[in-house]
Amino acid sequence: MSIATVIGVGTLLAGFALTSDGIGDWTSGVLVNIGASVILVVPIYLLTKRLDERIERVGSETQSSVRALADRVETFEQGVERRIDEVASSVASRLAQESRADAEAFDALGSAPSRDAVLRALERANELGLISQRRGPRVCVSGDRQLFVQISFNENPDYFRGEEEISFTVEGYDGTALEVVPWSDKDDVEAVLVRLGRVLQRKTAEPHLDVKALFEGLTAALMVAQSDPDRRPIWQLCPPQWAVTEHGIITYGNAPNYGVSIKALARDSHLAGHLADKTWVESDSLEEAVSVALSLDRKRELEPPF
Repeated sequence: MSIATVIGVGTLLAGFALTSDGIGDWTSGVLVNIGASVILVVPIYLLTKRLDERIERVGSETQSSVRALADRVETFEQGVERRIDEVASSVASRLAQESRADAEAFDALGSAPSRDAVLRALERANELGLISQRRGPRVCVSGDRQLFVQISFNENPDYFRGEEEISFTVEGYDGTALEVVPWSDKDDVEAVLVRLGRVLQRKTAEPHLDVKALFEGLTAALMVAQSDPDRRPIWQLCPPQWAVTEHGIITYGNAPNYGVSIKALARDSHLAGHLADKTWVESDSLEEAVSVALSLDRKRELEPPF
């Protein structure tokens, strides 16, 4: 028991004693009130003080915990930030490396074509959405730009039906297929190109197949498709300015970025004329692109869906 409580009890007892001895009521009442007040107030004061000390101690502990938690969070955030930076750097590096590898694979078609090189390039182009399996890119193989070779890729060929992963389709200006030359894994590049050259000799007055132009044209088409998502899937290049895609025509090279959908060209016959009035437009390239886009689109509409 605290000293204050003892004093309070003593004062209270003294007050009672004075009352019992008949000594002044006022003095007795004062002593009783003082004693009772000390007995009541002091414990409350002590309790309050202990609560304040407890609260202060808890607050101090809480602040320490908060600081410790803040330090841990900061450390975690710094670790996460470093990890994110590392991951972002790694992802960017890998994507850049893949992009360079793709460009090298496409470029190899024009310098050292082989079935494996062509297959790797077409597989990657298909994976990136640069080409469509329904209609692959085509390259002009005649001086009058009326005969083309479409290079097709089939990721799931049916060998029992004579399908191959790679095939060359000789076709007319409007996309009509004249003859298909499949490229089996048993044929090297010379063997399949000799067969393709014989087909062209039957279909055109060209003395021979321009092998270099064929593979360089395929390389250029894939490179243009890789340069911008709006230029894919690529159908044909109409040098030096316009490319034909599955969706419409779009510029490439040094021309301003400009595209027109096939639906818009088909809906408005004057649209191409208005476009040709632009000072930067190469008219022959535009005219061919519009004609090819509309012709191939009509051919697509006539083909069965499967």
